[in-house]
Amino acid sequence: MWFDAQTLIVVLLMNMAALSLAFPAIMGRHLSSAARRAQGSLVLQTLGWAFLALSRDGTPLDPLLSVLSMVGLSCGMAMLWESLRCWLGPRRGRRLVWALAVAMPLGYALSWGSYPVRVGWSNGALSLQMLAVCAMLLQPAPDNGRGWRWLMAASLGALAAVSLWRGMVGAFFTADYPSFRTPHPAMLAFGLVANLAVPLNAVGLLVAWREEAERALRTLARTDSLTGLLNRRALEQAALVLLQQARRHGDALCLLLIDLDRFKAINDQHGHAAGDRALVLVAGAVQGTLRPGDVAARWGGEEFCVLLARGSAEAGVAFDARLRAALAARTGAALGFHLDFSSGLSLLQEGDDLQTLVQRADTAMYDAKAAGRG
Repeated sequence: MWFDAQTLIVVLLMNMAALSLAFPAIMGRHLSSAARRAQGSLVLQTLGWAFLALSRDGTPLDPLLSVLSMVGLSCGMAMLWESLRCWLGPRRGRRLVWALAVAMPLGYALSWGSYPVRVGWSNGALSLQMLAVCAMLLQPAPDNGRGWRWLMAASLGALAAVSLWRGMVGAFFTADYPSFRTPHPAMLAFGLVANLAVPLNAVGLLVAWREEAERALRTLARTDSLTGLLNRRALEQAALVLLQQARRHGDALCLLLIDLDRFKAINDQHGHAAGDRALVLVAGAVQGTLRPGDVAARWGGEEFCVLLARGSAEAGVAFDARLRAALAARTGAALGFHLDFSSGLSLLQEGDDLQTLVQRADTAMYDAKAAGRG
């Protein structure tokens, strides 16, 4: 036969090592926690296969190297689960995956004197970890593509199947598979599937990372970098939907334009950093005052715009009052000075668009400022 178990292990180790070096080069330095965990998973699994390739039956270092290889493989799989959880959102199974990551190498070490037990246990535990990862990949994830998740689930599922096969042969048919390097069909199948699964999983991880980067860019394009609220363009897009819904269902719609009072004086007296902190604080108060379905944005400078879905004039006045109360409770301790605002309100009328609503609210807001602010 032109390949054997040792050759497959060496090729797999080369693939893992190449990917461990390629991922940082592709992803760069500024990474999310998901991407860092994905890289950590590759490194741990590479070390696991390296220790396994270095181990030799009957040598003094064989027990240590073999146990270390199990630590790398099991913890690498748990780290893969963590990286995917960061991308896909909360998932069940975390305790199981980490319990297996600890129990697998521990049980392997404690059962060192019994080859059937340690081979059956290690392969069974690793298979359970892989199946747990498959289960999380197949759960609904609306913000993530299905293609890469199914690709990873299929490759890990196949790897789990051949791992179980290898574990059962080693545990119950030990005479046919007395050593890790025995060219048994189960071992050869495992080596071939592993060498296919590794690059397929790498492709899946890179696609997941790309999707994360694309979401971050979309968020950046829609949000104000200082306050985290929607920017003006994003609010204009959201307003189109709210206006259409209001007209279709005959609902009210209220727009509030909020302008911080004497903001230039704040910058002059306390510095621009204090002014930025004030804007962030107001944005947080606005966000905390919104109801489900309402939309808020930084309209420009020290101005904020709020659209209250199904909002009457009373709802707009109530929002104004809640926001003033929130700022009165926070600004003194957080900023060291008082912060107030003037606001203008307009209600949706026949033939209105966003520009018309803003113009009427802007006029009302300047009337409020002329009447004494606050």
